[in-house]
Amino acid sequence: MTANKPLEDAVIIGIDFGTTYSGVAWAYSREPEEIEIVTSWESELNHCSDVEKAPTQTHYGHNSRDIKWGYGISPEHEPLKWFKLLLLEPKDIPQGAANSAQLKEARRLQSKVGKEPVEIVACFLRKIWDHSVESIRRAIGDGVMKRSKFQVVITLPAIWSPYAQQRMKMAAKQAGILDPRLAGSTTLRFVSEPEAAALATIKDLSKR
Repeated sequence: MTANKPLEDAVIIGIDFGTTYSGVAWAYSREPEEIEIVTSWESELNHCSDVEKAPTQTHYGHNSRDIKWGYGISPEHEPLKWFKLLLLEPKDIPQGAANSAQLKEARRLQSKVGKEPVEIVACFLRKIWDHSVESIRRAIGDGVMKRSKFQVVITLPAIWSPYAQQRMKMAAKQAGILDPRLAGSTTLRFVSEPEAAALATIKDLSKR
């Protein structure tokens, strides 16, 4: 960075999208060392709301707007889990998971709700994205939020094929992550797991 180039306002947002749990971390470009973790999840269980990750699960109600996610699903409801792996072709699913009861249950519930894997993933991403953006807005203020570009990093397994990454990008787009903003275009990149790689990327990007 040249000495006379002003630092651009940007919020770097890392989404650790896991098969069972997901989390979000973020940093503001002017305070790159201050990596914050999103919590305060909507919760049916009081003790779960302030943990660092929320369950990667959704529940579709009787109408299209009645969608619960994460800790917000009541215990009596049947949550759809493990849908991240539904983005993969059967031949590419890791051997240990391919014949698991969890994946069979995910396929059963997918069939029940009648939605494609990309749509299911997009629905969950939209929920966790909207929650995270509102959490960041409360932390840095509306003015800073509006003038800051978004740089989004999503973790994906290193072994995922290009087609699976493309499906993930489609899901992110459907989730509204790449929606136009007055501050400028949102950038999206994928990094391989583990979570540490995403946190390192957030720190690196926020210093540029």
